[in-house]
Amino acid sequence: MLSEIIQPVLAAPACARERLIERLEITTPPQTLCAQEDVTKSSFRYKYSALQKYLHIQVNPANTKCWLIFDLDGTDPFIWEDKLLPPPNIIVSGQSPKAKLKQNSAHLFYAIQNVSTSRNSRRKPVNFLADIKRKMTSELMADNAYTGPLCKNPLHPFWKTSFLHHHEYNLNELNNGFERPEICKRRDFDWDNVPDSRNCTVFHELRFEAYRRVIFARKNWSYEQWEQHLFQLAIYFNDFTGKDLSKTQQLPLNELSSIVRSVSQWTWLNYNPSHNRGVAGLWNLPIQATTKKLAQQEGARYTHRTRQEKTKQQLLEARSRLTKRGERLTQVNLAKESGLTRQTVAKYKDLLKC
Repeated sequence: MLSEIIQPVLAAPACARERLIERLEITTPPQTLCAQEDVTKSSFRYKYSALQKYLHIQVNPANTKCWLIFDLDGTDPFIWEDKLLPPPNIIVSGQSPKAKLKQNSAHLFYAIQNVSTSRNSRRKPVNFLADIKRKMTSELMADNAYTGPLCKNPLHPFWKTSFLHHHEYNLNELNNGFERPEICKRRDFDWDNVPDSRNCTVFHELRFEAYRRVIFARKNWSYEQWEQHLFQLAIYFNDFTGKDLSKTQQLPLNELSSIVRSVSQWTWLNYNPSHNRGVAGLWNLPIQATTKKLAQQEGARYTHRTRQEKTKQQLLEARSRLTKRGERLTQVNLAKESGLTRQTVAKYKDLLKC
């Protein structure tokens, strides 16, 4: 059902046109991406020049959604009436000059209250927006593969543009009439169906570990720290000794980095479980490396530090005894007095000079 606020606005298209043009000029980035017939050959131009001259343009800033845009190919641009959906603010229709198939093509623009979509943004509004877009794409029979950022330029005379109203939707208005689908819970993962691949093995092991840790990480770390933490875990999972795989040599670092980027970005931006695991109890402590290899590495560093301190103490005591006896402080004398090798004494010569 259409909102009572929207109904009177549809009766004033002249006013709507002026306000929508003003809104487009405000939301379009100062240096915006634009293109002519071929959208693959895009470049950056100043927005006022781009709005006047280019067929395709970017109207949403990089990390903000001000417009929801749906790409309709071969579909009636007024399908929203049949589906009882809210009317779009702008309909831009027309066939691209380089299109191979001659069919109806249109972009529907919905003006929405700004939603920040950066990595540091609150995830609930971002997920709510994605859920609404997914449902409206299905109802409008729009192109699922369309992600932007380029769209048909509403101000270019080549296209047929209809300005309907200037109401700015909030997300709840667009979500009215939709039922939120029930999310299926993941059961025990079937490792038998995982392909005999080192990449797949590392990917699944890393993502399951990331699910356990990302809630704490988002509250306490930056994204860069989160990605570095997953990379350390991936190094451990990159050991295939004893695993039933056709290849057991480790993945190269570039492939490992690609897996880490994929898992870190998706979990950081999209993973929001209904439970609170990862916030309470032991997860209030800094996340520890629980894997065997990382624990061994930390143990080796501790042993090395302890051995260094012990060696320093032996050398200082030997120097003190030689000084009391009036003997020369040579490396050979220090090695005999301390019981260490001359090569070891040479590593600490700067300490002994002090």
